[in-house]
Amino acid sequence: MKRMMIVFVIGFSMPLFLRAQTDQNLTFGEAVKIALEKNVTLNQQKNQLEANQAARMGAIANHLPNLNAQGSFQRQQGQQPNTTNGNLEDLITDYTGLYLNTNYTIFSGMGRLNTYSQTNHQLTAQGYLIKRSTQDVIFNVANQYLQVLLDQELLAIAKENLASQVALLEQIQATYEVGSKAITDVYNQDALVKAAEVTAIRARNTMQNDKALLAQILQLEPQDTFTVVSPENRAFSAYVKLSVDSLTQLAISNRADLHQSQELVKANKYSLKSAGSTYSPNLSVYANYGSFYYSLITNSYKDQFLNVNRSLTYGATLNIPIFSRYQTKTQRVTARVAYENSMLTKENLEKTVKIDVIRAMNNFHNAQEAYQSSLAQFKAGELSLQTQEESYSLGISSFVELADARRTYVQGAGSKAQAEVTLIFQRVLLEYALGTLSIEDLSAQ
Repeated sequence: MKRMMIVFVIGFSMPLFLRAQTDQNLTFGEAVKIALEKNVTLNQQKNQLEANQAARMGAIANHLPNLNAQGSFQRQQGQQPNTTNGNLEDLITDYTGLYLNTNYTIFSGMGRLNTYSQTNHQLTAQGYLIKRSTQDVIFNVANQYLQVLLDQELLAIAKENLASQVALLEQIQATYEVGSKAITDVYNQDALVKAAEVTAIRARNTMQNDKALLAQILQLEPQDTFTVVSPENRAFSAYVKLSVDSLTQLAISNRADLHQSQELVKANKYSLKSAGSTYSPNLSVYANYGSFYYSLITNSYKDQFLNVNRSLTYGATLNIPIFSRYQTKTQRVTARVAYENSMLTKENLEKTVKIDVIRAMNNFHNAQEAYQSSLAQFKAGELSLQTQEESYSLGISSFVELADARRTYVQGAGSKAQAEVTLIFQRVLLEYALGTLSIEDLSAQ
């Protein structure tokens, strides 16, 4: 039976050992960098930023005049008036013309200025959106990364417990063979070994599933294998000593999504003003300059272009809107609704930010207390197990007492690992609620 237990432990551990030899260590910083490079939503938002920059540049260019060049060539064959004598004749004529034209809007009801202000605030809002989306990526990676880290810790605890149970079974088997222990102790311990085996298998399966989810977030190839590394920066957040009011003000100053909503309110306000500018008159000036060559004119090609047929036209246009089939009114109503909705979004987000800070702070304090309690629980369980193992080997305590001590120790080790990872995650959640989350929050300082 001793040989069977040794073969079993080796058989269970070999796949994990071989995998550990080929897996690459994946730090939190590396995971975040991969996610930031490959995240589809974030890259789409960066592309949208280029579109917003182009829109702002277009709004600036709207203050400049238009300038166009036009060239044309025409050959006409058949009955047509002869411009030299006024008769209708069967002729072949050639016409070539070159023209420059420009126009400039002097006044458009402040529409151009409002459009520029709108695009400028939209560009700023898009920048804040990218910043918050970057923090979203970091937060999501941290969440799944820490879950895999916890799975690795629980699997290590399960393997350690399995090895200890197997060793104890061998010890009980040996003492039974010399008549110091009852056969029931062997059966009971064998059952505990099988239970520890099931626990280890479930822990391994959970870890593999959570690793697959992390690989999906990072968009890694299915054949890529990795092992997450415990974050080196586990220092408590520097903000825990601040009051709730101070933290709330800090969040209001740093939350990129709140700044984005504020910029969108301003952008929609200028959009509403721009929609109303179409009620105003529009004043513009224009100028056209050019020359042409006509084959029926006896002057040379050069003389016609440079002297005879040159022309300059200029003037002004005043457009006063009277009735636009309610198109202007429709545009203004649409812009007003967008503005009011953005105001509601901003006000709701301001309340949400305050609630997020309070909840994150409370959870972080509770996680600190739970971590300290788990340390005490683990130490007590460790001392109890050591005492019971010595007592059992001396025949003082029973097998039931030893099994209870082992169970308490395993629970304490699991609670300690859970509390430690929870504390790290709650610190990340607090930084996220404050809007200060960055890669360095879990990377080495």
